[in-house]
Amino acid sequence: MTGEHHTAEPAEVPSDSAVLRGLAAEGVSFWLAGLSRAALADGSLKTWIADAHITGLVLSPSVMTCEIRRTDDHAYRDQLSLLARRHASPEEMVRALIAYDARWACDLLSSVHTAAEGLDGWVCVELDARLAYDRRSALEEARALALAVNRPNLLVTVAATDAGLDVVRECVADGIGVNAALIHSVERYGEVLDSYWEGLERSHEAGRDPARVPCVATWELAEVEAAVDERLRELGGVPDTAELRSRTALALARTAYDLQERRLDSHRWRTLRNAGARPHRLVWSGAGVGDGSSDPGHLAAGIRQVEEIVAWRTAHVLTRGALTEAARRARPRGDSLTGQAAAATDVVAALRRRGVHLGCLAENLERLRLRRLERDREELLDAVQNSPAVRAYR
Repeated sequence: MTGEHHTAEPAEVPSDSAVLRGLAAEGVSFWLAGLSRAALADGSLKTWIADAHITGLVLSPSVMTCEIRRTDDHAYRDQLSLLARRHASPEEMVRALIAYDARWACDLLSSVHTAAEGLDGWVCVELDARLAYDRRSALEEARALALAVNRPNLLVTVAATDAGLDVVRECVADGIGVNAALIHSVERYGEVLDSYWEGLERSHEAGRDPARVPCVATWELAEVEAAVDERLRELGGVPDTAELRSRTALALARTAYDLQERRLDSHRWRTLRNAGARPHRLVWSGAGVGDGSSDPGHLAAGIRQVEEIVAWRTAHVLTRGALTEAARRARPRGDSLTGQAAAATDVVAALRRRGVHLGCLAENLERLRLRRLERDREELLDAVQNSPAVRAYR
């Protein structure tokens, strides 16, 4: 929950996990979330990358806030002192901290990115959520962030709002890698694909190599399923609602994967592929990712996600605690998405018959999530400007 920040929980590195090795062989990647500079500085993240098949990182402003507030002797102290001596504004300080962390994280994953021939090894850094409905300002920030980090394996995380779709298109056209995030519905995912492909077409027309302009699409499956299950509990006496609980995430993943496969069989994609473009990766965001939570319910949801959602060219975003538990206890059942569109359609239709409309839920979840992210940004700004390292130079 926003406002109740947690540090990225200590967790044993799942070294030589048969589960993680097996899923990696099936084309499934694992990305760590809930990270800030402490994990970069103490060397533990390098161990996770080497031993736990980690191929992506998601930096967390909320965990950064916690780190700055937790102690005066935090990993950001020296840089904040330097910025304060230069009379930087809180906004400038936050941008500088984020860019520094992003460069460091990108360098840690550079060998992974090279080994994957540019298809993995990404570091995701989110734009200021307060700009989610402001196309021009968000695009300016995305360009500034890409310039400040200046690493080939950076993905700028853009909320896939109506305005964000334009930002995705413009970033890809400019050659900036994008993580189109906060996707809660199949309809929105289809719009993300359109924006990505339009950007690729423009990028190619401008003489850029489409193979070097990546885009991933991050689904908030855990959020949608939690909202659906809550709605089903509210229905109470409606027959057979219990059997639909905990089935939404898999149904949406199957629908998204089917849509992607059908789009990749189109003439439009074949034209892009002939120009060098490569398919994007579908990314599934796990429960508790936003705050690094180690809540048992979130951990259980993470395990189930890893077990149920398996297919080539996909990735799971999990906290260290959830990934450790999944490595120990998950029992994946092989490719669960390919050719499963009909089963997904049955689940969605059954939900609709019981009055659960995923489109309406998606709109509400987008608004709620953006409000939380906006508060996260405000809290980070507050933590920075009230840090002793900054107050000493006022």
